[in-house]
Amino acid sequence: MAWIAGERIILRAWERDDVRSRWEADQSADSEAQRLRDWHEPPRSLARREQDFDAEQAEPDPTAISLIIGAEGRSVGDINLFQIDTRDARALIGLSIWSRDDWDKGYGTDAMRAMMRWGFEQMHLNRIELEVAVDNPRAIHVYEKKLGFVREGIRREQHFDNGAFHDALIMGILAREFVAGGCGPR
Repeated sequence: MAWIAGERIILRAWERDDVRSRWEADQSADSEAQRLRDWHEPPRSLARREQDFDAEQAEPDPTAISLIIGAEGRSVGDINLFQIDTRDARALIGLSIWSRDDWDKGYGTDAMRAMMRWGFEQMHLNRIELEVAVDNPRAIHVYEKKLGFVREGIRREQHFDNGAFHDALIMGILAREFVAGGCGPR
């Protein structure tokens, strides 16, 4: 797969240079970006991330697809379909826009829509779900109002951050809902 086009973004395979770009973005002192990022994974050195990249290239995970979000000629984030279950035709989706400077430009919404369209049309998924921190109203608004995800439940005290446990909202969308919401085939 060379790329998947959105309206303003392209989704493409990771390259080694993207590992450094992501790592540099993660060095930000922006407290909100750090909070949203850190409950997913602990800090890792650039050398460790490059080792992980090399290992993934050598032996890809068949249940995951991780792509770079490109906009304005540069990498601005990454998006992933993971825990792909071909028998039940479902997967989880995750997104990261690396720099606050790239927030509120529609890149995340466009990337989600493009990846969801590809997942439903090309992979023949029936269901895509996600998990989002309950205290991330901006993301919840986009998932619900712009992309058509439905709130399905709460995972209580799902992750530990900044000395406390926090709940996570589970949201999902079915292929027929995606098409009915006007996000389906172009």
